[in-house]
Amino acid sequence: PYPSLALDPDGVGFWGWVDRATERLTSWLNPILVKEARQSLKSKQFLITFFCLLAASCAWTIMGIVFNAPDVYYVPSGNILMVGYFLILSLSMFAFFPLVAFRSLAAELDEGTYEMLAITRLSAWRIVSGKMNSAVLQMMIYFSAIVPCLAFCYLLRGIGLLTIVYVVAIVFAIAMILTSLALVLSTLAKGRTLQTFLLVGLVAFIVFVEFTCCMYVFSEVLEERWSGTFLGFFSAFTVAGSFVVLFVAAAAARIAPVTENRSTRLRAILFVQQIIWVLTITYAAWATDDFEWINYGLLYLGIFWLLVGMFMCGETSELSPRVRRGLPSTYATRMLFTWWIPGPGTGFMYVVATGLSGMLVLAGVGTYGVQTGIRGSGSVETHPIFFAAMMAGYLLGYLGAIRLLSMPFLKRFGPSFAVPLVAAIIAYFVGIVGPATIDVALTGRVSMNYSAMHASNWMWTWDEAFSSNGVATEVTMLILAVGALIFAINLIPLFREFRLRKISVPLRVKQDLETQ
Repeated sequence: PYPSLALDPDGVGFWGWVDRATERLTSWLNPILVKEARQSLKSKQFLITFFCLLAASCAWTIMGIVFNAPDVYYVPSGNILMVGYFLILSLSMFAFFPLVAFRSLAAELDEGTYEMLAITRLSAWRIVSGKMNSAVLQMMIYFSAIVPCLAFCYLLRGIGLLTIVYVVAIVFAIAMILTSLALVLSTLAKGRTLQTFLLVGLVAFIVFVEFTCCMYVFSEVLEERWSGTFLGFFSAFTVAGSFVVLFVAAAAARIAPVTENRSTRLRAILFVQQIIWVLTITYAAWATDDFEWINYGLLYLGIFWLLVGMFMCGETSELSPRVRRGLPSTYATRMLFTWWIPGPGTGFMYVVATGLSGMLVLAGVGTYGVQTGIRGSGSVETHPIFFAAMMAGYLLGYLGAIRLLSMPFLKRFGPSFAVPLVAAIIAYFVGIVGPATIDVALTGRVSMNYSAMHASNWMWTWDEAFSSNGVATEVTMLILAVGALIFAINLIPLFREFRLRKISVPLRVKQDLETQ
């Protein structure tokens, strides 16, 4: 007998079609994925880590059977073994893949191999997504090794199949987020010292995430105290997936050439993220009949836009001719999409406009729920309208102060994300220490009673908002008024960026595009 392909040299049969299909699939795959997968699967660190995973799984299985014998035949013990399998899987997933991804992209930038990739037709997005997909491929291999053990837990009884699936989904989602975050951090490192500092910070964050995840899984998931609907879990994991996309896009924007538009895609992702977040919080409030979810959603939405706006204040205001050729040209498009143009001023306005719109929607949903009585026995300490006004004031005030503090230094030293970060730390610190200093100067001690003078103390104000008394309406209006005043001051230096207009495409560029 001859092989099937030898009997069909022209490739007209079934196996010839399979050969051609796999060849087309290979050419369609990201070449960075293929390169990284080959290097990783052949590396000693992957072999050692994978062997340790298998060895630890086998050892824990043997220990679980031996120490629980002979009760293992009669007493459900799957939940006990699941504890060890979770620790083995989470430690290998959280520790190995983020650190490998960090070193992989950082080495490309340090050793100059990225320049060789940049002159090819591969975009920055394909380069970063290839490294991310390589990490996902290796995660799948790790999961394939641990799945038989998880099935063994189910056979031993004591744990449900949905609980096992939920645990695996948590580990996979967190590993994806940590890996994409590591890719972003690797693009920030410009030298060995900063790389070491960021790597240590990443390790510390991974340890914190590991402990937090273990506490939740051991106390809530494995004890079968969790509950929810399919749409609720789908929304939560969609929010996690949106952060993975955001971090990958941010890493691609960091390594992209300065001639490219590195901001518009990120702002589109952020806009979609806010839509997902608003829908998730709205569904959580209506599904649980507790509209306190609205206030928590407003709180985290304000914190999110404060962090995003801080980094947008460090963008460059100079646009390349290539970027200016893609600017909106008509009056209607300029009115709608001016905030999507790269630049610190447009970024500031984008954050303010998008953040306030999301807060307004959540406040409207919360107000409707509170006024119509569609909620359970829990009470909303601070009315959603006033909570939204408070968070809007903090967004306008603190982000405006960060931008005003950063502008002189950015003009002197050039665009940088470090300057807004330092300005943010100073602004938040002064907001807390300032009222306490005034208390000491006036009364000789720090007051223990909250008042309007402590409005800039965001930590105390948030704690007061969720207390039984809530925040007074006058305080929320004061915060909003001061934030609006700082925002008005920030409008003065914005007009220069608004005067940018679209430029025509040169004839030579048109000819090059036609020949491609």
